[in-house]
Order: sequence, then structure tokens, then C-alpha cells
Amino acid sequence: MNDIPAVTLASDLPHRVDVLVVGGGPAGSMAAITAVRAGLRTMLVDRVVHPREKVCGCCLAPRGQTVLRLAGLAGVLQDASPIRHVRLACGDRAARVPRRDTLVLSRAQLDGRLLRAAAEAGVILAWPFVACVKGDGINRLRGPGGEHTVQARMRVVADGLQGVSLRDNPRFAWRVQRTSRMGVGGLLAAGAVDVEEGEIHMRVDHAGYVGMVRLPDGRIDVAAAVRPHALRACGRVEDCMTRLLGPALRDARAARDATWHGTAALWRRRRNLHDADILVAGDAASYVEPFTGEGMGWALATGAAAGTHAAAVLRGQASADAWTARVRALTGQARMRCSLVACMLRHPLLVQAAIGSATMLPGMAAKVAESLGAAHEEHETPCRA
Repeated sequence: MNDIPAVTLASDLPHRVDVLVVGGGPAGSMAAITAVRAGLRTMLVDRVVHPREKVCGCCLAPRGQTVLRLAGLAGVLQDASPIRHVRLACGDRAARVPRRDTLVLSRAQLDGRLLRAAAEAGVILAWPFVACVKGDGINRLRGPGGEHTVQARMRVVADGLQGVSLRDNPRFAWRVQRTSRMGVGGLLAAGAVDVEEGEIHMRVDHAGYVGMVRLPDGRIDVAAAVRPHALRACGRVEDCMTRLLGPALRDARAARDATWHGTAALWRRRRNLHDADILVAGDAASYVEPFTGEGMGWALATGAAAGTHAAAVLRGQASADAWTARVRALTGQARMRCSLVACMLRHPLLVQAAIGSATMLPGMAAKVAESLGAAHEEHETPCRA
């Protein structure tokens, strides 16, 4: 997994490329792959060394799997574990809802395999470099060996919720929901929490909600959305996570000793998603607490579309101005569904009512669950101006 070829010194970086992709997650990798396949000299940079673990639910819904298959990258999902059901718990009530066609794979494996596929396709990979995306195609990369300037005809920004490449550009300022929750995640040893193989176990509390899933290697991936005031009231992240895990926690010491990672406020969107030579994709564009694999599906879909759209812009076949509409077409309905579910999860009484309904009407609950992350068909031709 550590044999991903990458440039690691500023002096070895190229001075000019056709497309610069910032961010080495699923969106960035897919953007780079589709851009280089379109015949463009493409470089992908990231501020961290890959592979690495990341705060993430690690689930991949049908939509994301479809994107990978259409790109000829189904092999990325080899040895991923299938999900059979979701166990939703709140207080002393719980329900199991069937969940088909969802897979589980650690982010280190998924990202590493996608980046390796990008390198094999001809993408120049470079890390650890912090990118600053400027006007007129100028990009400053700061990392080992100093600072380096790269000129790019198109830029795809896919550096996630906490990316800094557009920090100095007010056109791309974030709009953050005031009541947004923060993300917290970590990895626990096998058996540390009560989660069955093939299960997503979600627990809802007034402090937030947490999801647990068993990875193919047996470790438990834990990802939570936590109210900021609850996190402050608990004092320590591990204490807050212990509360959220509740009766599902079998080994309290494992939670105390785990390395927990946090994110910025989750519910947010950019003021703009494009400029004349900039496209923003994946979590760097917007985020609304997606569930059961929705988030990675959005990232893969918008990333793949960004690479093809960048190529079309450079060939005069499309306009960068059409990018925002294309992102909305790809993610709009899914974002709305997830927004509704996120709002419900903020109210434990509503969750308990939903659990009761799922118990009495399992067929309807299964249909609702299957709608999250469902495959989405999108025309290959990018939107035109």
C-alpha cells in the first residue's frame, strides 16, 4: 500500500500542466483519472502523505460503485465487505432495516487504490504539498524543498471540508449552517463495540449520532456527528464518544485510548463552485451529513464529472459557468433526502417514532433505506453554456 509513486520534493515538480487537481481523496482521484484519460497533462497534489486513514463512515452506496464500474475501476472494490442491514438505535428502542448493495472499505484502501490507478493512467502525484490556488492559472505549492509555482490551464479543487487552497479567495467563501454539527471519527479494535459483520449500527443521542461498521480487516470504523456544545460539555472527545456509543461500547478503555480525529462544521456549501478556470468538486463543494455511503458516492460522481468537464472547457466544448448546474444535477435530490434525514436525527423523539414505524412497516422502511445512495444516471456529455 505504501508503493504509490509520488513527487516529494519541490525541485522535482513540473512548472506547467494542463490540469492541476488539489486533493487526493475519491473526488480528486476521479477528476485526475478522467482528465488524464482525456489526453491532458494532469498533476494531483495533496497536503498529506498517502495512504492515510480519515474521518469517514467507510461505506460506499450503489451510486459510488456505479461510477467506479463505468470508469473501469471495479477492481478498486475487491475484498470490500457487503452490508446487509442498518441497526438504528435510540434510547432503549432499536430496529433493523435491510440494506442491500452497500460495501465497506477503509479509506486508506480506497484512496490508495484510486491514487495508484491514477498513477498508472499517467497522472503526476505529489505530496505533501499545501496548495494555494491563485488567479490567472498560478498555483503555489509549499512543501519539502520550499515553495514552487505551477501554471495550470484548469484547476479542480477537491481538498475536502478542511482544505485551504481557496482560503484567500472570497469568491469561494464557505456558508456554514449555524446549527451544524462537527465530525468525529476513529478506528477501534475488533470487538470493542457491538456491531455485527455486514451491519451499520447507528445510535442517536441528544449529543449527536454515531455510526459503526466493521471493516474487512476486523477493525471497527466509528464516525459521529456531534453537537459542538455537547462536545464542550463533555470536556474531552473520548468522553463524548463514550456517551454516544452508550451500551454499544464493550471496551471503555478502547474508546479512551483511541486516536479520535475531528472535522470542521459539517453542514456547509461554497458561495460559488466555479471560476473561469476553477471547478470545485466533492466535499470541497458542499456537505450535508450524508448517510450509508452517500458522501463517497457524491465525491466520486462529481470528481469524475469535473475531469471530463475541465477537458471540455479546454477544448471549447463547454463553459466553466455550467459547472454549478452540473453539480446540482448530480447531487441535488440526494442532498435534499440527506438534509431531511439529518434534521430528523437531531430529534431523538422523532427517531424513536421512526423506529416504531420501521418495526411495524419493515417494507416501507427498506424502500426508504434503499433510496439513500441509489445509483444515478448522468449523460456523458458535459453541460454546455
